[in-house]
Amino acid sequence: MKPLLNSCEGRRHKMARKSRKNADILSAETAPDIYYNAAAYVRLSADAKRKPGDSLENQRNIIENFIAASSDIKLAEIYTDNYATGTNFERPGFQKMLKDVENKRVNCIIVKDLTRFGRNAIDAGYYIEKYLPSLNCRFIAVTDDFDSNISDGGIMLPLKNVIAEAHALDISRKCKAAQRQNIAEGRFVGRMAPYGYALSPEDCHKLVVDEEAAAVVRQIFERASESMTPGEIARSLNEAQILPPNRYKLSKGTITHEKLVKSGFWQAKIIAEILDYRMYIGDMAQGKTQKSNGRYITILPEKWVIVPNTHEPIINHDLFYEVQKIRQRISEINAAKQYIGAYTPHIFKGKVFCAKCGQLTHRQRQNKDGTYWFRCESRWKFSKDACTIVSVKEADLKREIIAVIHKHAEVILGKFVHLEREINHDDASGDAELREISAKLDKDGRMLRSLYESMVEGVITKDEFVQMKSDYQEKIAALSNRADEIRNARRAAEDKTSECQDLVSAVAAILADDKLTEEIIALLVEKVLINPDKSIEICFKFAEVFGGGADE
Repeated sequence: MKPLLNSCEGRRHKMARKSRKNADILSAETAPDIYYNAAAYVRLSADAKRKPGDSLENQRNIIENFIAASSDIKLAEIYTDNYATGTNFERPGFQKMLKDVENKRVNCIIVKDLTRFGRNAIDAGYYIEKYLPSLNCRFIAVTDDFDSNISDGGIMLPLKNVIAEAHALDISRKCKAAQRQNIAEGRFVGRMAPYGYALSPEDCHKLVVDEEAAAVVRQIFERASESMTPGEIARSLNEAQILPPNRYKLSKGTITHEKLVKSGFWQAKIIAEILDYRMYIGDMAQGKTQKSNGRYITILPEKWVIVPNTHEPIINHDLFYEVQKIRQRISEINAAKQYIGAYTPHIFKGKVFCAKCGQLTHRQRQNKDGTYWFRCESRWKFSKDACTIVSVKEADLKREIIAVIHKHAEVILGKFVHLEREINHDDASGDAELREISAKLDKDGRMLRSLYESMVEGVITKDEFVQMKSDYQEKIAALSNRADEIRNARRAAEDKTSECQDLVSAVAAILADDKLTEEIIALLVEKVLINPDKSIEICFKFAEVFGGGADE
């Protein structure tokens, strides 16, 4: 017989032994020895023809009703993937759920049916038959009547997964075939109409002119025909406070969320795209991107699918092609003026900002001597009042960074040595505490397992069993949490040490030859701010890592 609690030893001799019949009754009334913290997983398919019964609300109701009728399961969290394909498992909600399974936060996954879990037979089979069992995680598909605690599914589980995958592939093929046919016939297949057009209320594959936006498109082409550059046109539209395409669509309700709108200004890139777009002469130009291995790639213009005269033009052919000739001529002239040899590598990509307006600066080469400058272009890109004149030479920026590194090198290296010593000390004390926790967990686990037997034999009452079991479970949970804290702290310290080692190597490289590279800048510098008086503020990443003292 397993050992009993010391507090129960005296009671054991005084209480009469219970009959086998009474023991059976107690066993039936007692809650199960194993409890499951369940993850409810719900997924709404990206398929437009999905079944009504697969709504997120319906899936949640089915799972919650199942849990309510199960005495050994309680709901820990609901994980959701909205408009997500089931053919792969790189879904945010699904991946978060797997992390919680690995971290022992949940030990049971419940789905409405197998198709909500996934439609890829091989991967779904791996997770259900190999991965989850290896983590002692129970899996339940409610309407498919599958429970990994009761059955491994036999031949039916892989068969259902294969059918689900075939269904998903069939839908995908049909959708792609229909889209290719629509493109070949000159029918619009995009979700939103191009700026200047709207989708016809009668036919979502047909474009009609949006006169308010079309008037702006005509202005853009007219100004381009007068040899204005895209940057100059963008600035003139910003000064006239005309909404750019995404802001305009947001104001009309075509775009429904502010987060989908980026800049509130016209930019040269947007103007250039409009001037290149054959849609504005009534030709349907589609197939500009193609999906490959889950990613969209840009297709060369000569491979676009062009169907002439499919909708009402906004720009006549003569003006459109006149603008193309003017832009080509300006491009050739600028290229001839600016060529003074190959550009040097840009090691500060995405790092140098204007301190006044917050915009990313533009790296520009001066024609006379090939000197590189960082300049704020808000006055030219947006409007003359958007900012002031802000610029600095790249050489001055490099010298400033190297000088700061030299100034703080000794402190940085010293702090790294101190950090290594602290981590080694923490590792030693952590190992000792983990050994102590392991011993306590083993002892408390054995005592917890003996409680049920003690109750059946009449050594303790049912109420005492419930209370003592709860106490031991709390102790075990607290010990497990503390062990997790130690391990997480150790992993964080290891990551910090590795990062610090990289930083120290970068600093040592600069001290050796006073040379900056793109890799070193990416590792050391968070961002650089340029002030109107040409002073420089450098925000170093290692200021956080070493707790300050290296920022200037």
